[in-house]
Amino acid sequence: MASKRKRVVLSLADKLKIIEQLDKGVTGKKLSEIYGVGQATISDIKNSPILCEKAKILAEKLGYSSFEASNGWLRNFKFRHGVRELDLAGEKLSADSAAAENFIEKFKTASESYDPEFVYNADETGLVWKALPKSSLASKRESSASGHKVSKERVTVLNCANSTGNHKLPLLLIGKSRNPRAFKNVKKLPPLQLCLPNGKEGSKVLLIVDNAPTHPTAELLERENGQFKTTFLPPNVTSLLQPMDQSVIETMKRHYRRQLLRKLLIEGAEDEELVLENHSKINLKDCCYMVAEAWSLVTAVTCVE
Repeated sequence: MASKRKRVVLSLADKLKIIEQLDKGVTGKKLSEIYGVGQATISDIKNSPILCEKAKILAEKLGYSSFEASNGWLRNFKFRHGVRELDLAGEKLSADSAAAENFIEKFKTASESYDPEFVYNADETGLVWKALPKSSLASKRESSASGHKVSKERVTVLNCANSTGNHKLPLLLIGKSRNPRAFKNVKKLPPLQLCLPNGKEGSKVLLIVDNAPTHPTAELLERENGQFKTTFLPPNVTSLLQPMDQSVIETMKRHYRRQLLRKLLIEGAEDEELVLENHSKINLKDCCYMVAEAWSLVTAVTCVE
């Protein structure tokens, strides 16, 4: 019969040392042997928020020696003060700030000969066009809230506007079906109302796009009349420099969600079953109308912020 491991209580100083050693690359197995604890304990320390450790330090300095920064305390603290936990991942973490600054300096020189109204930016985004909210409010008397199957129906939308925000091109929407059933007998989908720059036909146009491998080459984009120039953003700077990523696309999606929920609530009133039934009937044609309306609601101020 295996002997029971002696319970080891690690001090705050020990836990901080373990965190430092984990940051330096020391394995959990090695640390468990050094400190005489299980690997699960090391894993818990690794996943324990630094906020708890800082709270203990502050409590000790204030004279509260018996304070325990438990997971329950942390959860309640975050709830009271509106603290969110974000993953340190994605484009912004890997963004190349030096490349971004270098591009900005070169772009200032390259764009000097262009009218700001003819400097455009385009970017595509995925839109899960039937997605409903994942959370809901409930009264204290309600122990749970009914759910719904998460929709994964997705289209790709291309947004394009000029740098002054007074000209937004019609959206390009790409779906999966070549001939969607919803478009049967539809002669024309709603175009956006355009606000074209006046009296400047024939001006040179500069288009800024990111360097995604799916994008056409500059030669293909510039083949029309010699007045069209394309500039590609360097790798790993999209989150820093892509104008459409600086709240423009996000704002359009918010307007779209509002359009979707309004359609469900107006047509379904307060009957939950009818709301879900109407949701199942929403098709790609409805999506086109709603996303066009959402794009029209994006203001020039949002485009230039």
